[in-house]
Amino acid sequence: MREEYKKSILDKLADKLVIGIGKFITLFKKDWMEKNRSKLEEWRLMLYALNRSPPALIGLFLVILFIFVGIFGPYLAPWKYNFFPTLYTSNYSQVYLVPPGSRATLEYYNNTVISYPLGSDHYGRDLLSLILQGARTSFVISIIVIALGVPLGIILGLVAGYYGGKVDELIMRITDMFLSFPALILAIAFSAVLPDRLQALITSHPVLEKLVLAIFALDTREAGNLGRLLAVIVAMIIVWWPGYARITRGSTLTEREKLYVEAARAVGLPTRTILFRHILPNIIGPILVYITLDFGSVVLMEAGLSFLGLGATPPIADWGRIVYDGAQYFPRCWWLVFYPGLIVLLTALGWNLLGDGLRDILDPRTRRSIEFKVKKQKEGEEGA
Repeated sequence: MREEYKKSILDKLADKLVIGIGKFITLFKKDWMEKNRSKLEEWRLMLYALNRSPPALIGLFLVILFIFVGIFGPYLAPWKYNFFPTLYTSNYSQVYLVPPGSRATLEYYNNTVISYPLGSDHYGRDLLSLILQGARTSFVISIIVIALGVPLGIILGLVAGYYGGKVDELIMRITDMFLSFPALILAIAFSAVLPDRLQALITSHPVLEKLVLAIFALDTREAGNLGRLLAVIVAMIIVWWPGYARITRGSTLTEREKLYVEAARAVGLPTRTILFRHILPNIIGPILVYITLDFGSVVLMEAGLSFLGLGATPPIADWGRIVYDGAQYFPRCWWLVFYPGLIVLLTALGWNLLGDGLRDILDPRTRRSIEFKVKKQKEGEEGA
């Protein structure tokens, strides 16, 4: 007797998610589900492949946790990042570095006794609150760098690969110039040069200043420190696009010679349509994997620049800056290095695990293998 097939809970959730997405799109495009059954099936098989990859699921969990804390961290923090209390221990001796799990008395707050689950920094601030606030900083920077740097690289790579000739030569030589410098060194150079110019730009545009403060969940008193924070973002965007330009260009060179591109040219489709509606969807798989892996790299580089003193300045919370400040008291105050360092490690690990999983999920051979197994199990269920 054939083995009975039973879907796992994750597979059932995958089916409901795909159907839900299809119904949502159908609200705006009539009969979309009927016309795109094959696409929905591919999405379902991708989710099945994800369900069968424990490392990818762990990475997905860590990534979702990072995104959640990045969005809601400042509102979940017990204390504001710029709250500098005067602390006293049980014997009323004044302290600033409180170990994890300790309690301290807040002066000027009716001698309220509070606990510090992860300890405090050298200013007496709650380390847990700083880590939650720092998640917003890392999250926003990674989103902006990927959202602006990646499209720039993709567009330049598509243009270079499709047109070839002098256009390709010009774009690729500029790309080679950027790639010839170590990314961290180039980012350090731009981060050191740009702060004053960006601060002047922010100060002269109050609306932009309020927008940036709101995005990073900062108080208005930090308006004078935004230049250094934005300099890191601009520096990382400048050094991030060349890798995507080279990857996209290589894939475009292969795709432009295929019959579907020749057919698109023959019917007179504009170049923009050929690039973005025909070539790009067929080369997006490796780029998506690269983007996922790069999220972790952005978090690491941003923390590295802050550790070198080029990113956010206190009291703005940033994981790299917390580690830098805590290193001065290590190993006596180990928690100032251990906890933020662990958070950076888990965040980068999550993106890398998810990226490795996507590499297999987006492989058509992997999906076909899963489809074969699912069909075989269904046949077993029907014949049982």
